Amino acid sequence: MTRWEQAHRSRRSDHEGDDVIGDGRRPDAVADALLGGRSIVMGGPLGSGKSYLRARVVDALRQRGVDPIVVRASAVLRRTYADALAAASDSRALALLRDEPTPPSTIIVVDDAQELDATSLAAVFRAVHSNRATALIAVTEPRLPTASRHDVVDVIHDLWLSGNADRIELPRLSPGDADRLLTVFAPHDPFDSVTRAAILWSADGSRLLLRALVDAGLAALAENRDPIAAIADDASHGALAAVLHAHMRDLDDEQLRALVLIDRAAGIARADATRLARAAVVHELRVSGLVYDDGSTSHRLTANRVLARAAERALGRDVSEAVVSEALDRLLRDEGRWWSTPLARLLADRWVRTVTRPADLDGVSQGLVERVILDAAREANDAGDASDAAAYAAWMRADITVPAIMLEHRFAVARLGAPPTEDRVLDVAADERRRARALVTFPSVNDTAAARTSSSAAGRGSLLRARQAVADLRLRDAVVLTEHVRRDPDTSCLRDRVDVEMLTGMARAYLGETSAMLEALNRAMRLFASGASFDDTFDRLSARSYDLACRTVAGTDDAEAVDRLAFERDMAVRAGGSALAAASLAAVLVEIRRGRVLSARRELHAAAARAPYRGGESLAMIELETAYGLALFGHPHEARQALDAVDVSSSASRMLQHSLVSTSSVVAAADGRIDEARSYAADSWALSSATDAVMLQIRDAHRLAVLGHPYAEQTLAEVRAAAERVEAPTAHALLRDAEAAIADGTGAGKLSAQVLQRLRAALSIREEHDVDATGAPPIATTALTAREREIAHLVERGLSNRRIAEVLFVSVRTVESHIYQARAKVGAATRRELGAIVAHDGQAHDDGSAPPRRQMNAGG
Repeated sequence: MTRWEQAHRSRRSDHEGDDVIGDGRRPDAVADALLGGRSIVMGGPLGSGKSYLRARVVDALRQRGVDPIVVRASAVLRRTYADALAAASDSRALALLRDEPTPPSTIIVVDDAQELDATSLAAVFRAVHSNRATALIAVTEPRLPTASRHDVVDVIHDLWLSGNADRIELPRLSPGDADRLLTVFAPHDPFDSVTRAAILWSADGSRLLLRALVDAGLAALAENRDPIAAIADDASHGALAAVLHAHMRDLDDEQLRALVLIDRAAGIARADATRLARAAVVHELRVSGLVYDDGSTSHRLTANRVLARAAERALGRDVSEAVVSEALDRLLRDEGRWWSTPLARLLADRWVRTVTRPADLDGVSQGLVERVILDAAREANDAGDASDAAAYAAWMRADITVPAIMLEHRFAVARLGAPPTEDRVLDVAADERRRARALVTFPSVNDTAAARTSSSAAGRGSLLRARQAVADLRLRDAVVLTEHVRRDPDTSCLRDRVDVEMLTGMARAYLGETSAMLEALNRAMRLFASGASFDDTFDRLSARSYDLACRTVAGTDDAEAVDRLAFERDMAVRAGGSALAAASLAAVLVEIRRGRVLSARRELHAAAARAPYRGGESLAMIELETAYGLALFGHPHEARQALDAVDVSSSASRMLQHSLVSTSSVVAAADGRIDEARSYAADSWALSSATDAVMLQIRDAHRLAVLGHPYAEQTLAEVRAAAERVEAPTAHALLRDAEAAIADGTGAGKLSAQVLQRLRAALSIREEHDVDATGAPPIATTALTAREREIAHLVERGLSNRRIAEVLFVSVRTVESHIYQARAKVGAATRRELGAIVAHDGQAHDDGSAPPRRQMNAGG
């Protein structure tokens, strides 16, 4: 290693073995085509890998005994040197330049041909047209279709349009190829999955940018910094800044301004964004991947943050601030006729910074001021910015007191650790009480106030009681309550409707009523697909996590649920902000269910570092599940550390108390402390046996039997009668295994591998890794129809069902039907496995000798 190189930089290679990653990138096939006398124009945007493929083609030619003329054009060379061919220092290049004879079978390779001077370009074209030389011409093309084209690019395109050359397309990296390339650049999996997803999203399909981002991320890890935050901070200087600047050169001022606006007002609805920027510009940014549309009914937009920061630097600070200021002025000028919460927060920032008190605002109604500050405070509290929320509310209180804003202020102050300044009861409106409960239960919130009551408020009260019933494992009560809320005609809020189905699914799961559970979960999934999608990323992640938890409790197949949650995690990364912490927590569940417990532990640490607030029973349950998995998969020390870090109060719900003692039992068993493990297992049984949670009782009875508890047989006898009414096949399998454990005395002595193996079975975890596209089994796919195969390839490229439907102009239901039928034909357990099988089968039928995929010349 030379002294200027750093150990934490990415590998200086972008291929796996002999293959260059990406469609149509086969150096040997390109070399064979050149030797066969076919010239090739190789086009793609900056970062598409042209220079790397060009270098590999040159290597392939030299291995065949052919030494090509290599010309590297550049803007600097064009400005400082007369002719690029003359600068190549090759006598054959000079001969071409002077139109003199050259050796037969001369091959010329030109990189960055768009920078060629007119004389050199003419010499290359003469040689190709006269068959005196064969050329590989690599040209950088604009990323956006609206970008202005270089005259030289049009001339080079005429070469293949006229039939004198073939063309190879080098598009942006597909999601699958980008993921493979990241693994090559950063082997040994150094990043947590959220960081990995953030890097892939920020790279925008560019090899060059992906490498720069990986280097920045590795440097951050070496300094014990969060790579996501470090990349955002470091994007203004160094190598990353230079790459970003080059990546953004094709964008015009209007596109740069729109990108800055969407970045500053992250989550702005598409309808609001198009009030402030031309719809065509917003569409271009979205289609190009620079802006993410969350697919909700509001179509909330989020800019690729790293690239947006580069756009801000390109515009300059003054212009960027003017873009935001114009948007805020428009919001004020229209006096609430349309509304944007992200802009409201920016407006609140401006007021707090520039206006002493609300009374000093000229021409702004009190109602509009209250609305701005309330939305800003809520947004800040939800994002974990308690100090900002407190500042907004305190500024407002200088002149006006609004109960809803006071609620946000008290929550923010409590999170900041400051003592309460007053204990006056807040008379919040009925439709604001749900917000109060979502924040925290304050004694100062009068939940029984008679200010405004409605049947809707009563329904939400039933929903709250149902949630508490599930937490206390009063499952029959929960079923009755959720059915009451579902039948209530005033339950129209999408969030409440999904909550009802998820709570019903969880209650039915614990009762072992698998069919009813699946019906409830399917109703919830139909709400997701109805078009009335959640606007809140956290809600979407929570619902997907709850869906997975239900299937875990019931022991049913959860592969599809894991994939759905992984998809939502990646989408949450694009939303950014506080969603990153929620995405990290979702990643914990994904890794645990895939049996990758050390990865789950890393995801948990990343979530803790990113979470705006620590605490809550949901987080404790995830921490306990991580400890449980670590213990069962041979990491007792790490399991003990994770368990000791969990804070469970004496007032915790029965569900959390049960999770704590059952996890303590497994961790003690993994440590070899069998007596302690049996004691905790008995405590776990004592908790579940007092409830109607049959699935917990069965698992507890199984744990007692596997650990060799003296009362195991008696416990099994009590459970058998209840288990007869259980639909879940897992329940009966666990009972049979418990009986076998008692018969062979598995837990009679010290800890054995069989004990842990049997306890792992109770979790229904898939211990194998997900099928990888590079190692899928050679299953024949001849039974698939052309449409099924097409959809499977799009699945392998990482497209969601909704995106596939858009690409193929069909409905989402049609896509789902084709995927289901295709999975059945090839025996794929998940949609991801289907894509991997079809991709592998396609590679198996390709002997690698054909030339790369290309568009043949227009002339014939």
